Amino acid sequence: MKITGRVEIIVNAKTILNKEGATINGLGLSGKPAFEREMVVGPTGFHGRVEKPITPMLEVTVTDRDDIMLDDFAQIDGNGTIIFRAAGGGKAYVGEGCTCLNNFSLTDGQGEVKLRFAVPYWTEKVDA
Repeated sequence: MKITGRVEIIVNAKTILNKEGATINGLGLSGKPAFEREMVVGPTGFHGRVEKPITPMLEVTVTDRDDIMLDDFAQIDGNGTIIFRAAGGGKAYVGEGCTCLNNFSLTDGQGEVKLRFAVPYWTEKVDA
């Protein structure tokens, strides 16, 4: 059984040079918008629950090199596809219709750039 440890991140069919610590959130029902449930309780006890929509996200730090154009990420506005998968295959999370949210900052020394993408929902898949 393979654990999702090291990951590969593919943005619009191009594998990016991600640093350790990339995270995705908003996982839950595969292929459906994400939400969080909150319990509603009053003086008389349990009343029920409410569901609040959340924005699924990918946050990743990449290495900026001369073969990467930050402009390519900036142009992703509802037209991106992201694959977050176990390195070498296995489990993957796919987001379509993604948007890059941030303006960029570049850190010297290691050429680090933090990227944030909003995803309508994640679809969970496992390679056969």
